[in-house]
Amino acid sequence: MKRLLLAVAVLIAAAPAAFASTASEREYQRGYNDCLQGRYDQEQHGESYKKGCRAAEDQQKSSSPSAKQAPATEKPASKAKISDLKGMDSIKAFDVMTSRGFTNVDTLTAGETIYGTYYNAKTHQCVQLTTANDRVEGIDDVPSHPKCR
Repeated sequence: MKRLLLAVAVLIAAAPAAFASTASEREYQRGYNDCLQGRYDQEQHGESYKKGCRAAEDQQKSSSPSAKQAPATEKPASKAKISDLKGMDSIKAFDVMTSRGFTNVDTLTAGETIYGTYYNAKTHQCVQLTTANDRVEGIDDVPSHPKCR
């Protein structure tokens, strides 16, 4: 019995850190999505969920009707800078994307790699961030994504 407990303890201690960060990223995304839709209870969730919720609340404040809206006839604003996100901590990158006017419109997961698609209505940019090992590994324009409208 002691050997079994020791083996379990060793397995838990040896679990890859990437799994924890992936779970953290998922909780952040879930908190973000829940708060955007007005369904959340921050008292029932961890810190990553709460950070995601706060980012969604900040996004909603910046896009509220009281915020100045550009007339439909105006040209799109200059493209937002995104090249500096490569190598950045994935949760920090999500916060930066939000602060630059991007909204998460789609997320796919393959193993421990997360593909997040973000749209900026002001600049008409559609971007996919590829994150793995808690870092942004790739940044790609995806102008034809159906959810970027």
